[in-house]
This record gives sequence, C-alpha cells and structure tokens, in this order.
Amino acid sequence: MPKPSASETGKTRRFISGVVEGFYGRPWTMEQRTELFQREQKWGLNTYLYAPKDDYKHRMYWRDLYSPEEAEKLVALITAAKKNGVDFIYAISPGLDITFSNPKEVATLKRKLDQVSGFGCSSFSLLFDDIETEMCPADKQAFSSFAHAQVAVTNEVFTHLGQPDTFLFCPTDYCAAFCTPNVSQSAYLHTVGENLLPGIDVLWTGPKVVSHHITVESIVEVSSVLKRAPVIWDNIHANDYDPQRIFMGPYKDRPTDLIPKLRGVLTNPNCEYYPNFVAIHTLATWCRSNEGQRDVEMSQRPLNPTRLKKESSDEEPMQTDVGDPVYVPGPGDNPLFTAEPLTLDDLQLLSELFYLPYEHGGQSRPSAQVMTDDPEPWGFRGGLSGEFQCIPYDPTAQKTRLAGGQLSPSPNCGLVLEDERGVCGYALGLSDATAAALNNQRALLGDFPSLITMQLHPRVTDPAPARRMIGSLLSLMKTSGSRGVFCELRQGDRRMFDFYSKLGSFTTLKMAGLPRDIIVMGTSL
Repeated sequence: MPKPSASETGKTRRFISGVVEGFYGRPWTMEQRTELFQREQKWGLNTYLYAPKDDYKHRMYWRDLYSPEEAEKLVALITAAKKNGVDFIYAISPGLDITFSNPKEVATLKRKLDQVSGFGCSSFSLLFDDIETEMCPADKQAFSSFAHAQVAVTNEVFTHLGQPDTFLFCPTDYCAAFCTPNVSQSAYLHTVGENLLPGIDVLWTGPKVVSHHITVESIVEVSSVLKRAPVIWDNIHANDYDPQRIFMGPYKDRPTDLIPKLRGVLTNPNCEYYPNFVAIHTLATWCRSNEGQRDVEMSQRPLNPTRLKKESSDEEPMQTDVGDPVYVPGPGDNPLFTAEPLTLDDLQLLSELFYLPYEHGGQSRPSAQVMTDDPEPWGFRGGLSGEFQCIPYDPTAQKTRLAGGQLSPSPNCGLVLEDERGVCGYALGLSDATAAALNNQRALLGDFPSLITMQLHPRVTDPAPARRMIGSLLSLMKTSGSRGVFCELRQGDRRMFDFYSKLGSFTTLKMAGLPRDIIVMGTSL
C-alpha cells in the first residue's frame, strides 16, 4: 500500500538544493567530493546526487555489484556526506539495455540498490536519460508504451526500497525540446504524471538540455502535466558537451519566483571540480534568497556582494606567492618570456571570457569580438586540431579513411586513453560518415549513419577503461543525433573484434562487395 505523501500528512518536505555529479567525463575524486560536502554544509546546500556517466557500474554495467574495494569507497563517501548534513542520493541508469518486462532484470536492479542501501544510503534515483526509446519485442507485448514500462519498474523499485523520503526519476523526455509535440500535449509526460507514485519526484532541465532561461510559466506548465513540482537538473554550467569550454559565471537567468514552484534545484557543473566555486556558491545564494518569505524585487541590475560571515573551517588557505620576492633574471639566465604579474582585473577578465554558455561577462565583450575569427583561441598556434589540418590529405591512408579527413570543427568526437606511461589508446567518432564510407558501405548509413574507430596499446590488459571510453563515445554520438554507429575492422584484429563482441550490443553486419580482410560491425543507439 502506498505510503501517504507529504501533502497528505501535512509534513513539509525540505527544498532539495545541491550538486549532481552527472556529467560525461572523468569522475571527481574522493577527496574532491569530500571537500564538496564541506562546502555544501557551509553554504547551506543539502544534497549530492551521485550519477557520473563514466562510472561504468552506474550506467553501462549497472547489473554488476560493487567489489569490496569499491564498496569501501562508497561507504566512506556516504559517511562523509552524512557527517556534513548532506543527503547522498545514489543514482543508477539501467535504460541502455534493461528488459522492463523481465522479472530477473528487475530483481537484478533491486539487488544492486539493496547493496547500496547496505552501505548506509537511504535516497535513490532512477535515470532514463539519453537512451533509445524503441522497446524490445517482449516489452512491446507487456507495455502499451515506453513511459508505462519505465513507470512500472520505477514504482516497483520505489516500493521495494520502502518508499524512501527522497526518490528521483529522470524521464527520457527531460526537457521541453524533447517533448512531442509539446509539453502540454506530450503523451509520455502525461503517462508519467498520471501513473508515477506521488512520493517520487521528477527531474527536469527546463526548455532545453542547457537552458538559457527558465521561466515561472514553463514550470507551472510542466508541473500541471507531471502533477508535481519538478526538481531542476540544471546544466547551465555543464561543459561535458564541449570540454574546450569552461563556465565560471554565476547562477543566473532563473528568477527567484521559481523557488516556491519547484521541489528543488541541483546543478550539474563543469567536469573540472575546482572552477565550480562560483557556480555552486551563487546557487546557494539563490536558494536562500526567499528565506523569511519576503517579497523579492525582480531586477537584472547587479547587486553588491554581501560580506561573507566568518566561520570556522577545516579548509586550508590556498598557497600563493604573495609576499615572495619577484623573480628577476640574472645575467646568465635566458628566460623564455617576460610578463607583468597577473592583477585582479586580469583574473576577472579571464573569468568573464569563460562566463556562461550563452554569454560572456560584461568586461569581456570587446575582447571576445576580436577572437571570434579564431577557431581555437585556447590552443597554441591553433592547437592540435590546427596542426592536423596542415597535414597533406592522403585518401589512400587508412587513418584518413577512418577519420574521414574531417578534423575541422564539427560534431565529431575524439577521446584519448592514458595511463601512467602516457597515451595507450584512442577512440574517434564521425557523426556523419557519408564522406568517409566506402561505396559498398553507403547502404549502412540509413540505420548506422556514424562511423567510429578505436585502438588500444597491447599493454592495456584491463578492459574496464576501454569500455568506459567506448561508452562515452557512443553516448556522445547519440547526443549528436545519431541513430547508430558502425566500425571497420581488419579480419586479423581478433583483439578488437572480441572487444566489440563482448560489449553485447555490436553485431557483425553482412555486406556484399567488402574486401575479404574487412569486417564491419554496428550497433543501434
């Protein structure tokens, strides 16, 4: 029997506020997460959502239980969160390949969450973002729609866990841009709103995946469809879709009138941990702006920063060279360059050049306009991509065919695997393979429009990092709009053939006219 909701019992649920580690890319370290919990407590935030896309046991290999070593780290992390008054929410993303109608699959999901519950975690989340919406034949027979399948499994897991006070659900249509034909007429969202148990909260990113503005009217609209106030998963500072950018501006363009209309806000910030100080601090300030239920005057005018309250802190002060003597080259020295010391104005200009996805900061506009013609202003002499573009085009070279000779700025992706000895692997993706496909491969492009290639150094014996790399590449290909990918292998390359085969999703594609030593494999996204 469903547990009464907070509205039915008269209990006031606290506003969820904090950080979601939900980006594609290298996850944060244990030390960085522990420091984050301390900052959240200091700034008045109360939640951390654990959902790193590149933790392969969170997403690609969600069925696998954590090893004793991994379990020990998660226990320490959950304990550190509790120590700082932060609610640790463990998220799992089974949507890539779960069979919703298979009781064994649902039992496996429950077993995984039971294990995490045993670590001391009491808050959970099921994520169905960035996945294929086509159901397998068994699910089509059991459920009338993809939304019904997701809701049925989510409700069952929520009930199995004892209906925890905090349980989040991320829909596949998690922003207005994904809704067909729109939010108010979305059959998917209506199914979620009508059938999801009332104790389950729904994540929402706003009008777009990375929303410039989020208005009160848009939240009222989606709340009426979902029959509950959403929790905003805010990607305003996310940079995993373009790691050559970073966002150091404030949390803005979300009016504080939103606060009473929402269940909470979680920011999904830069992949790099340390540049997120401003993003998280200004979110905390925004969340506190309606304390005392005072009326807030909406204005775009900048406010003078308030003086921070002095508090005791375990954080060590940043090491600087202030007070140290300035280095002056001697007669025998040959300095590589000479420059004046950085000033506060220099740092402010730098932060405003790397401000927010849709704008530069106020001081940066003249400089930003000057750099618009430079495709890689952050790279030395054009960066690595600029260097590649100078290489003569050789259509007969295998590397040229596989990469398509298209290393100019495009929706292509390149990932590099490194160990303590240096680069040990790479994965390349071409979202539109039309220019790279051989004549006899063009028939593939309807179902598999994208081309990928991957190579590993023989010293790489652990397949887990390579699985994470290919998983990230496939996710990026899907995000770029691709329906499927194919890869070309030499028949003698048994190592890579076995690697793709063991992923479970790649199959060998039969094609006429291929050279005898070529194998083509593909997978739908």
